[in-house]
Amino acid sequence: MAWLLLLGSVIFAVLGQLFYKRYGLTKRWIWLIVGLGLFCLAVPCTMIAARSLGIGTVYVGTSLSYILAPMLGWWFFAEQVKPSQWKYFGLIMLGVIVYAWV
Repeated sequence: MAWLLLLGSVIFAVLGQLFYKRYGLTKRWIWLIVGLGLFCLAVPCTMIAARSLGIGTVYVGTSLSYILAPMLGWWFFAEQVKPSQWKYFGLIMLGVIVYAWV
């Protein structure tokens, strides 16, 4: 259950960022309200997951949002993802994998 909450935390945070971006492009308040609501859902998911998994695991797990948000920004908003960013995405993934094995 804690792993699902961690996944939910990451998904809610990334979707919140996407809706916030949508608000910035359209200036329609509904996108801002939905984005803030999603951010608010991420907080309890993170807190409950941290109780079971530990803050270190949750912190490393939420770092995946630094990969997902730019990739979804590229997909939905045609934002540029620079070649150097792909290297950093790889480093983040490597860090998550190393942390999971240690």
